[in-house]
Amino acid sequence: MQTIVIANPKGGSGKTTLATNVAGWLAGKRQRVAIDDRDPQQSASGWLGRRPALFPPIAALGPEARRKDAKVLDLQWRVVDTPAGLHGEELREAAREADQMLVPLTPSAYDMVAAERFLATVAESKAVRQRALPVGIVAMRVDARTHSATELDEFLAGFDFPVIAHLRQTQVYVWCARVGASVFDLPRSRAEQDWEQWKPLTRWVAKHADVREQRTGNR
Repeated sequence: MQTIVIANPKGGSGKTTLATNVAGWLAGKRQRVAIDDRDPQQSASGWLGRRPALFPPIAALGPEARRKDAKVLDLQWRVVDTPAGLHGEELREAAREADQMLVPLTPSAYDMVAAERFLATVAESKAVRQRALPVGIVAMRVDARTHSATELDEFLAGFDFPVIAHLRQTQVYVWCARVGASVFDLPRSRAEQDWEQWKPLTRWVAKHADVREQRTGNR
């Protein structure tokens, strides 16, 4: 099983949107995937509860039996939606258990200030320093025509972590959240633009999954 941790210390950064859509993409690829919802607000769990049965299945991992449930479900992927305020030992533990980490970030001065110390802490973690944990930044709710989007790109240029995708601000994600869908459950006519924006992200995830399998297969 591979674990993707979605992390950002600030609430409202897009963690749940990213987690549910990553899980939706994996499910659409016929992967056995579950969401491990650690946010006290349980937004991802609510999304799962609204998900129509006809969509590709995504399991839920309960907080009291994560390891047992994962084994019973024979999962290939676990997507962890972390709580706001993640720091200290909780952050280090999340980094230790992750095979990949995605950091959503919106073009907001408040978000950038909150993310600066977080990204510095992540960079100092043992897993990152030993290059065992790939970390990718995902720019969320971005309008490339705005000054704030330019400021976000300039801010992120100061870190070694790659910006792997820019996802637009659109009501499509709002609608998906409301009905338990991901953009990958939608028809091409409605979501093709978003699928294109997701391609660099899904390729990054797939590439690092292949690298991990090669490493573990050679042990």
